[in-house]
Amino acid sequence: MKERRKNSPVRRILAWVIAAAVAVSILTIPQTESYAAGGKVTKVAVSNLPAKQLTLKKGKTFTLKPKVTVTGKISKKVTYKTSNKKVVAVNAKGKITAKKKGTAKIYVISKADKKKKCTITVTVGTPVTKVKLNKTKSTMTVGKKQTLKATVTPKKASSRAVVWKSSNTKIATVSSKGIVKAKKAGMVTITAIAKDGSGKKATCKITVKKKTVKPANDPTPVTPTPTEPVVINSLTILGNADIQVVLSAEQALSASDFTVSSKVNGYGNYVRKCVLDSVTTTDQITYRIHLNRQDVLFNSNMVQVSVPKLKTSKEAVYRKAADEITTGEVKIFAKGDGFNTKKDITYYKPNISGLAVFTVGELPPGVSYKEVQKGSASNYLEFTGVFTASGIYTTKIDVVDELGNKIHHTVTWKVWDAQTIVAEDIIQYGYLQNPDAAAGKPDGAYTSKSDAQILPRGGSSTYTYEVVSKADCMELTPDGFYAYGTIDTRQAGTYTMKVKITDKKNSAIFTYCTVTFVIEKGIRVKGTFVDLDGHKIKNTVSDTFCCYIKSKWMDRAYSIDLRKEIGKYNSSTGTVYFDVPEGNYDIRVVNKTGGVEKYLENYTVSTSTSNNYQIVLPLYQITVASDNTALSASSFGEWEETDGTLRGKGEYLYLPVGNYTLTGIAEKNGVTYQATLQISVTDTTRSATVTAHVVAK
Repeated sequence: MKERRKNSPVRRILAWVIAAAVAVSILTIPQTESYAAGGKVTKVAVSNLPAKQLTLKKGKTFTLKPKVTVTGKISKKVTYKTSNKKVVAVNAKGKITAKKKGTAKIYVISKADKKKKCTITVTVGTPVTKVKLNKTKSTMTVGKKQTLKATVTPKKASSRAVVWKSSNTKIATVSSKGIVKAKKAGMVTITAIAKDGSGKKATCKITVKKKTVKPANDPTPVTPTPTEPVVINSLTILGNADIQVVLSAEQALSASDFTVSSKVNGYGNYVRKCVLDSVTTTDQITYRIHLNRQDVLFNSNMVQVSVPKLKTSKEAVYRKAADEITTGEVKIFAKGDGFNTKKDITYYKPNISGLAVFTVGELPPGVSYKEVQKGSASNYLEFTGVFTASGIYTTKIDVVDELGNKIHHTVTWKVWDAQTIVAEDIIQYGYLQNPDAAAGKPDGAYTSKSDAQILPRGGSSTYTYEVVSKADCMELTPDGFYAYGTIDTRQAGTYTMKVKITDKKNSAIFTYCTVTFVIEKGIRVKGTFVDLDGHKIKNTVSDTFCCYIKSKWMDRAYSIDLRKEIGKYNSSTGTVYFDVPEGNYDIRVVNKTGGVEKYLENYTVSTSTSNNYQIVLPLYQITVASDNTALSASSFGEWEETDGTLRGKGEYLYLPVGNYTLTGIAEKNGVTYQATLQISVTDTTRSATVTAHVVAK
C-alpha cells in the first residue's frame, strides 16, 4: 500500500493548479490511455559507440549520444543509470566518469517507455591506443575471399576485439572475423574499429576486379536418366517463428539447403533473407524450420521457402485470427473547454491494420469529430468543438479494420463547472499471486494488494470523502485533494466501494463514484527448459536465459507481461514458475549470449489443464573442465570469442551448432591466467566435456 503523506495548504493549491491546467484524467479503467495513444518507442540505442561496450582509464570521461526510434508523437528523452556508481558514474546528460578499476553497466532508458532501454558495459581499465591491419591495400577478383587480421595495441588492453565495416557492401562484404568477400568490380574501404569505444581504427583499400571468363569446353553431352524431381508439396506457417515444409519424396537436407525470405508488400520483392536457428526432420520428408528472433513474422507477412539445389520453392501468408476486443477511456473537461491539437486527448487512434471504418455514436453538446487519414495506411478520429454543458456523456465507437479486427470502444466524457463535481468510476483488475513463486516454491499464501486513486474535478476543488458502502477487505484513505480506494484480500472475486464526494464549501454540490476491484484466481504455471540432449538449463550467468510470458487478451484494464531468469535458484534448475490468471499467453525464451529465441504461441492456462510446458532450445550443453588443478573452470568468468561475443560463464555452456575458440581470464596471487577452449558442436558429434588449456599471461 502506498505511503500517505500529510496534507498541507501548499500541496492542495499545487494539486488544483496542476488539475486545472492539464484537464485530463489519470485513467484506471481504460484500455487505451489517451496520453500514450499518439506514439510508441521502438528502440533505444547509442550512436557514438561501435558496440555496446566502452573502456575508459580511471578519471577519464565519455558522453553518450542516445538515439531513440519512435513511431508517432512521443518523447525521445532518456534517463541514465549506473549499476555501480563506485566504478562508473553517469550524469543526466549521459556523461560517464570512470571512478575506479572494474566493470559496470550503464542503462540508457526511455522516459516514455521504461521497458525500452540500451545497456552499455563500461570497463575501467586499459583502452586501445592503436589498431593495425596486416594490409593497407589489396586487389581481389569477384567471388574470391581473403582474411584481414587486426593487431591491437597495447597487448594488455581490457578489450582487444574489433568491429569490421565495409564502405560499400555491394562491392565487398566483411564478416565479424575479418573475412572479406568480393561481390562486384569497384573500390571499397574495409575498416577495423576498436570495439571498446576508444575510436581507434585502421583501414584497407581494396580494388575488386571482374572475373576472367575462360572458354568452356564442349564435351560430348550425356543424356541423363530421367528422374522424378523432388519438390515442396506444401508450406505451412505454424507460428511467428515456426514453418513446416513437406517434400514430395524423401531427401536429405540440412539448414544450409533452405532459403527463407519474407516481405510485407504483396507486390514487392523478397529482399529480406531470414536467419534460421534450426531445421529438424524425423523422416527427411517433413521439415520443421525455426526462425531466429530477429526474423519473427508479423501478421500478413508473405513467406517464400526455397531449396535451390532442388530448384523448388513455395509461398505462404502468415495470418493470425481476427481479434474482437472491447476498450474504454474517460476524458474529463471543464465546461467551455475546447480541444488542443497538441494533446493526445483530442484524438482516438486505435491500434489497427490498414484503413478502418468508424461508426461513432452520440457526442456531448458542442462536440463533433472528423476522420483523419495519415498517409495511405492508417486513419483515426479527431474531436473538435467546445463543451457547452456540464454533465456525464457516453459515446460508443465501433471500428473494423482491413483484416477484420473489431474494436468496441466507449468514451465517457465528464464535463465539470463551478456547480458540478465529476469523478471517474474506477474498475481495476488484479489477480492473486504467490509471493514465493519467484523462488520456485510450490506452496504459499496467494494474496492481492492494490489501490486506486480517486481524482474529482469541479466545484471549489476542495472535497470531503465518505464511504457509502464497501466490501470488508476495502478501505478509503483521503489524501488532501485526492483519495485512495485500497484492497487487501486472499480471495478471488469482485469487490466494490461506493464513495460520496462533497464540495467542502457547498454541501449541496456532491457526486458519487464507485471503486471496483476484479480479482481473479492466480494459476501456477511451470515451464521446463532443456537443450537438444534433454539437459535442463542451468543458471550460468545473470540474464543469460530468460523466460517472458505475455497475455494475448487486450480487453481489460491491464495486461500480463512478466519476465524471470531460468534456473536462478538452485531448487529450480531448468524451470520457471509464474502465477497468472486464466487465459491465453505467448511465451518466449531468450538465450541472450547465444542469440537464440524459442516461442510458444497462444498457450492456454486454465484450471482444467496441468499448466506445465516444456521448451527445447536448439543448443547443446558443454561441460567445461580446467587442466590447472588450482583454478576451476568457474574461476574464469565469462567465456568470450575473439570478436568479443560472450558465450556464457562458468562450467556449463549452451551452444548452437558451430566451431568456437573461447577464452577466459582469471587472477590468483597477483598472476593473470588465460584459459582457452576449442569447441566443435554439430548435430551428430559434440563434446560433452571440454578441457580448457590454462597458461599464465
